[in-house]
Amino acid sequence: MNDPMVSRSSAQASVLQTNKVLRNTYALLSMTLLWSAVVAAFSMAMNLPRPGLILMLVGFYGLLFLTEKNRNNSMGLVFTFLFTGFLGYTTGPILNAYVGAGMGDVIVTALGGTALAFLALLLTR
Repeated sequence: MNDPMVSRSSAQASVLQTNKVLRNTYALLSMTLLWSAVVAAFSMAMNLPRPGLILMLVGFYGLLFLTEKNRNNSMGLVFTFLFTGFLGYTTGPILNAYVGAGMGDVIVTALGGTALAFLALLLTR
């Protein structure tokens, strides 16, 4: 019998792997941007106070350190979302200042639009 053999070259496998990595990267980036936008909007709506310099630096560097140390286990993903949520929280008071000047909606729209753009890239890949 003449059975056709199906084989993939290493170049095809490499392209498939690259596409999978890009798709996963776009997915994670879009989810973290959306989360940051949600937390920033919540921070604005609740009119949360601006954190002090020390709290901000400890939060940024501490969460960044925890994300790096846990990059190879599932807690790394949790710390990534905590980090981006903290970024959203600290952005909220700044956005409230822009809202006071009549420009806050532009910034939130830009953040949400960027997240949606990466989501669209994810879906088209």
